[in-house]
Amino acid sequence: MSEEDAGVMGRIYIKVGSEEIDLTGEEAEVSESFGKILKTDTWQSALSKIRRSRDAAIEEATERARMAGIPERGSSFKQLLTSCGVDKTSDVILASIHYLRNVERERDTPPREIRRLISQTGEWTEDEVEKWNLSLYINRMIEGDLLTYPSGSQEKNRFVVLTDAGLDHLEDLSM
Repeated sequence: MSEEDAGVMGRIYIKVGSEEIDLTGEEAEVSESFGKILKTDTWQSALSKIRRSRDAAIEEATERARMAGIPERGSSFKQLLTSCGVDKTSDVILASIHYLRNVERERDTPPREIRRLISQTGEWTEDEVEKWNLSLYINRMIEGDLLTYPSGSQEKNRFVVLTDAGLDHLEDLSM
């Protein structure tokens, strides 16, 4: 077996617009070359173009959805709260966690996202929601067995999920 056959070979090929990166060789050489490329202005410029394109695409998709009459997230959540008779602060927070986890399929629900969703309903201003002590509400719901931390996750409030009792509580409110 030759020395060349013993080395782990690698390849990185990336094309962004007119920029093209094609690195082939031993793993260490490819890693070193790619590390140098990541530090160049050309690469940073390419990443910036990707970010701008992504943001423009999201903005365009949002506008198209709005024009097509697809309800905005805040109005959808508000409709859910109204139809289920959810109005107590703790219940709104519980419902928002459920909505973010199950409707929007978020893997975690940081307080800023919970606050944003609630204020997007138009029922409460950002300033009003900012005054809510989400951590206290969430901790009390954990103690009351309405929320729990999923197995294998960190015990941080952003990772809580509804327990069966939490789901039953929301279902009872809707009846």
